[in-house]
Amino acid sequence: MQLNATDGLETMERPAGDVTASRPDANPGGGRGPTSRGRDLLTRVALVAVWSSGFISGKLGLQHSAPYTFATLRFAIAGSALLAIALARRAAWPGWRLTGHLAITGILVQAVQFSSIYVGMDLGVPSGLAALIIALYPLAASLLAVPFLHERVTRGQYLGLVLGLGGVALAVAGNIHLNGDYVVGLGFLVLALAGISAGTVYQKRFCRGMEPVTGNAVQLLAAAAVSLPFALFAEGFAVAFTADYWPVLLWAALVNSIVGVGLLYTLLQRHGTSQVSSLFYLVPMATAGLGALALDQHLSPLMLAGLILATAGTLLANRIRT
Repeated sequence: MQLNATDGLETMERPAGDVTASRPDANPGGGRGPTSRGRDLLTRVALVAVWSSGFISGKLGLQHSAPYTFATLRFAIAGSALLAIALARRAAWPGWRLTGHLAITGILVQAVQFSSIYVGMDLGVPSGLAALIIALYPLAASLLAVPFLHERVTRGQYLGLVLGLGGVALAVAGNIHLNGDYVVGLGFLVLALAGISAGTVYQKRFCRGMEPVTGNAVQLLAAAAVSLPFALFAEGFAVAFTADYWPVLLWAALVNSIVGVGLLYTLLQRHGTSQVSSLFYLVPMATAGLGALALDQHLSPLMLAGLILATAGTLLANRIRT
């Protein structure tokens, strides 16, 4: 699933309430009725659940497929589905210049991020810890924005970054395995964090105003094209199309990549970017819980403490502006 690459960065720089789209479900007095509030709450819960499930579907998919192969299939299926939707809707297509920028963003946000996440988890990194590392991307993107976009990072954001990194350190300490594969896996997770952070800054600078369906289709298909050679030549396109594999693959491609984006845009039309993006700080905790239930992954006391500390740090960075 893709989070629009500008959202994490804008979280760190815009005040709540910056999205001013009309709200047809609001009453004349400006309030929201009980039914509307209930639907909104369900949408928020669904967004966190779908995003968190992406790490679980990845872990399950790796039981039947090599990492780059699984990523390539996910990107290709999701991109093709969005392409079909765009053609059916006769959606506006970007010009060649914007298409090139979208392709670069897709390579960073999709190919580099998710392929690296899958490799890291395939090397033994738990899904909850993977989600925790990736959840630092709004903070990392804000730091990259200082030299490249000439933006300011506040004291609160720096404090949140320190707490977030401390939480990651605790979580890693509680799950460290003294073997080369695990350390290399953590390195791939750092690469994934760099990919989504750099992609965030790149899209903010070069891809403003992209049409959601066609823009995401271009990004996903570009990601598929880049990850395909790794799947073919490094892995021999290793995959077992079993009855257990297809549901996981389709969930990752259609639910994580498409439904998740739809839920995100629905909430962005109703609320400010900061308010919506803050939901993603709940993802590591939710992923750890799903991992414990679905994958029988042990949640150590240090990892739990790290999750709590990192979540507090990112929430603090989102709330404090000075």
